[in-house]
Amino acid sequence: MFYFCFNNILFKSSNAILNYTKLKEIKFVSVNNFRKDPYYNENDNWDVIEISKVNDKIIKRLLNYLKSEISENFFISFESLLKLGNKIPKTTINSILDELDKSDDFKKEIFKFILDFTQNSTVEYHLLPQLYNPDFILRARAIMKIEVNNDKRYIKFLLPLLEDPDDSVRYKTMKFLSKFKDNSTIYKHLKAHLEKELNPIIFDTLKEKLEDGL
Repeated sequence: MFYFCFNNILFKSSNAILNYTKLKEIKFVSVNNFRKDPYYNENDNWDVIEISKVNDKIIKRLLNYLKSEISENFFISFESLLKLGNKIPKTTINSILDELDKSDDFKKEIFKFILDFTQNSTVEYHLLPQLYNPDFILRARAIMKIEVNNDKRYIKFLLPLLEDPDDSVRYKTMKFLSKFKDNSTIYKHLKAHLEKELNPIIFDTLKEKLEDGL
């Protein structure tokens, strides 16, 4: 069993939510070592709330983070919404889909996936829960699977990960996407990211790949 903290809420996979006093802390612990965890020991303020009591305000906050750019909060919100399942009103997601314009195709795909997943419909992109997992190691492993299978279906979901907070995820994303640099859209994203990349190894590698063959 795993717990993860998002703002004032610590989720766990056994249908319960715990309020946590610290903000912006993210911590994964198994149920066996939970009470040994320093985050638990240094705080007495734990209040168990059944998932059935999760209100619309919490759900709205999670959904709003998915409208934002890639960040730790984005990943945690994505996993949280999947865990909440059919607690998320179908009409709410449909309303968001109607609000998004054509420039938000990536976001539309994300909300469609959540809608299908939470409504127990057939989902096409089975690796998304791993690709957008709060654990950067799982995100990196998902990219490796995509690369091994050369699965181009996930390219639209990988492009935003060029802005991933974790260096290893950005590196693996860049490495895979650079194989398709002849695609004008992919090249445009890679070129734009090069100007923002702060890690010198990723910067130099990406620059070399973009210049190769020119």
